[in-house]
Amino acid sequence: MTVNAKNLVIATSFSPEVASYISEQWKTEPENSSVRFINTTVMSLEKLLMNQSVNEVDLIISSSPFLFYHLQKRNLLSTLPINLRINSKYVPNELSETTAAVAFSGYGIFYNRKLLKKYNIETPSDWSSLENNNYFNGILMSSPSRSGSNHIMLEMLLQQKGWKQGWQDFLSIVGNISVISSRSFNVVDKVKMGLAIAGISIDSYANNELNDPNVGFVYFPNSIASPTFIAIHQYSKNKKEAEKFIYTLLDNHRNKVFSIQYFAKFPFKVYQPNNFRYSQQKKLLEQQPLDYELLLLRQDLIRRLFDVAITFRLTQLKEVWAMLISKEKALNKRLYKLRNNLTTIPVDENQAIDKEYLLKINNDKNFSLSQEKLWRDFFQTKLNETIYLLNELQ
Repeated sequence: MTVNAKNLVIATSFSPEVASYISEQWKTEPENSSVRFINTTVMSLEKLLMNQSVNEVDLIISSSPFLFYHLQKRNLLSTLPINLRINSKYVPNELSETTAAVAFSGYGIFYNRKLLKKYNIETPSDWSSLENNNYFNGILMSSPSRSGSNHIMLEMLLQQKGWKQGWQDFLSIVGNISVISSRSFNVVDKVKMGLAIAGISIDSYANNELNDPNVGFVYFPNSIASPTFIAIHQYSKNKKEAEKFIYTLLDNHRNKVFSIQYFAKFPFKVYQPNNFRYSQQKKLLEQQPLDYELLLLRQDLIRRLFDVAITFRLTQLKEVWAMLISKEKALNKRLYKLRNNLTTIPVDENQAIDKEYLLKINNDKNFSLSQEKLWRDFFQTKLNETIYLLNELQ
């Protein structure tokens, strides 16, 4: 495909609205090139960019380190000049020469105020608040296999709480999940429209909507600073212009890209204390960054395990959770053994950090498929056992 000189093509997982705003800000300088965005999911972006016939893309922007990691393994990222390699604390070591962190976000809960009032739910404050039974069928999120930001959010929970407790906390809200959304920004759209009570979201999508008095957003108390990454495609025909684009994003003093109303991400340059975003920016930056080596190593495990545990059996899970909650109300007590049945996973903490096991999941298709079968059998057995015990209880 022929591309005019200095016409930047940017592949991104951002929403079209955010991409359009970045483009408008970039073009405020008359000498800057025109920009065209390709907006799609991280998974689709990866497939597109791995296609050798695709040679028109100049830049890649996403919050997914997995995307950049996979592209670098295929030698599809260009080495960045030294002056663009800043904020390195927030860039995985494997990507330090090719990828820059230009901004960051945090994670939290986006909620619909009218629906909270309707269902008599207090404003959510943290992960455990989403276990409230009044949220039943009212929470939205994306799967790690479709959303890099939600993958990082789950990994954040697992690294902070520990593998076993993290999954237990996560699976404890499964009965309240309405659907697994295909895109992160769809979560915010549906909550705003009143199609769900609350959703797990990255702040940049949620903050775009906060002019609406009917919605709100609260950060998880221990949310990490999750970077937005940018890199230049190895076969870009406009590398100098691409470098200029990255520099513009990094130059927080002159540009307006970090508008709370539109791009809604934090710059790494710390705000002055009198700025209304200073306190939250400081809190996010003070959190211990993720162990990126572990994040990247077990990415396939997380995706496969989530889909087997939740995505592919969500309808049945919700039915069993509804039975359990109904029985608990009738007996006026929590049935901890049965809850444990529904929040236990078949992969232990040692496996979750075992490099040999994780590499086999990543690289040995037959092994990973056999593991998935074991997991499916495990979860189905637990569901069947829970149903049986619920029916036995008087």
